[in-house]
Amino acid sequence: MKTIYESLAWKEVRLTAHAAAQHIALKYGEAGATGTRATLIAGTHGDEGPWSALAIKLFCENAIGALKGRLRVIFTANALAAEVERRNSWIDSPNSVDLDGVFPGNPEGSHSERVAAAIAPLIADSDVVIDLHGGGTWCVNAFVKRFEGSEQLAADLGAPFISNAPNKPGGLTTYAKSLGIKVANVEVGGRSSREMYWTERNVKGLERALVRLSVLDLAAPPAPAEKSIDVGATAPMRAKVGGIFVPTLREDAVGTIVPKGTEMGKILDLHTLAELQTFTAPHEQTAMMLMRPQICTFEGSALVYVIARPT
Repeated sequence: MKTIYESLAWKEVRLTAHAAAQHIALKYGEAGATGTRATLIAGTHGDEGPWSALAIKLFCENAIGALKGRLRVIFTANALAAEVERRNSWIDSPNSVDLDGVFPGNPEGSHSERVAAAIAPLIADSDVVIDLHGGGTWCVNAFVKRFEGSEQLAADLGAPFISNAPNKPGGLTTYAKSLGIKVANVEVGGRSSREMYWTERNVKGLERALVRLSVLDLAAPPAPAEKSIDVGATAPMRAKVGGIFVPTLREDAVGTIVPKGTEMGKILDLHTLAELQTFTAPHEQTAMMLMRPQICTFEGSALVYVIARPT
């Protein structure tokens, strides 16, 4: 029997691009004829996309006979950003424009606003929207953002941590919620030696969520999700000064809770390797939502961790 992936009917919207290409395609695939329509989106930020796109692809390896509703997939929403592994498209220079901040877009606006305008009708024509992000090329994440009215969807996705989604003006998921659509934002995975662990965990989360929503019907029901740990407001931890970053906690710490005072990492002077800053866990229980797991150099003000307190 064919898979969902093999049954996708591919469509595209032509978008104006740069002088050499003139146009690029926003491609999306659709399968299924009736029932609840779920739209799965990856690559809204160009440095986060490959892992989420792969999770959607692996989800689509389920047999087409298991698809009871309708499915739409966008593997790479922001192609010009993805090709250079940047968060936002370089074509909007000199001003960096966040695609996940300009919905529902403007067909006569900047490149990113035009991409949003092409995606917005596909969102509006959905019953469920799951926007998959992740840590990306420089960090690893382990949480899902929960929206009012879509609490069960967020729980089924099974991330280690779950937090209430902020009302982000112009956000893709904020736009979907404003239309009354069930929505979740997944921030799980990123570049590390455990990248396939997080990718496969996302696949299982998608299966659980879409079985409950009657989009998918599997012969063997998915295992229940491990209960996500509820956290309060998230907080960034940034570098006070640029230099060489040496993590103490590595990639196996993301998605865990560490006690107050745990050394997380250090910044060393680029010239002398003297210690300039030490990061330590600030809460009695510190939820590791996002972290850089690898040695690197970065600028002062660089985002190094996102943490929270369990509620």
